[in-house]
Amino acid sequence: MKWIVIGLTAIVGIVALMLIAGMFVPKAHTATVVANLAKSPDEVWAVIADIPRVPEWFKEVSAAERLPDRDGHAVWKETYGGDFDATVVHTIEQKPLKLVREIQPGGAFHGSWTFDLMPTADGTRLTVTEHGVVENVFFRGMMVFHDNTQTARDYVAALSERLGVNASTPST
Repeated sequence: MKWIVIGLTAIVGIVALMLIAGMFVPKAHTATVVANLAKSPDEVWAVIADIPRVPEWFKEVSAAERLPDRDGHAVWKETYGGDFDATVVHTIEQKPLKLVREIQPGGAFHGSWTFDLMPTADGTRLTVTEHGVVENVFFRGMMVFHDNTQTARDYVAALSERLGVNASTPST
């Protein structure tokens, strides 16, 4: 019985710490990842804009289902990790240079991912910018242990593999 009380106390303590930490983490964040890809903007665009096939190469997305357009914009229901759904609206599509995908409020987070593709002598400079908002204070507390650029870096790594190229960080 003593160990059960100790275990429950520890769990309550961890939850309390996460809530307290979450009060000090801002709701909104911006994370940017830039990479050079040895493919043309058209080739990169063909992969990032092919949403139904994203689950084939990006492990974070387990399913993508097309929904009816909203105000003339493409809408997708995406499933992350097998159990978290989000509605994503393509608010800007300027093929092959810019794609803005807005994650609608209603889940654990919302915000947008912006893909900027710039032609270079060697291919494409891709900039992925995440503007995220996490309303739930507990989830913000969990963010203390999370690098906000990690998902975008994982995306770029998976995209590079899908394209069959190495992504390099641009020199400034």
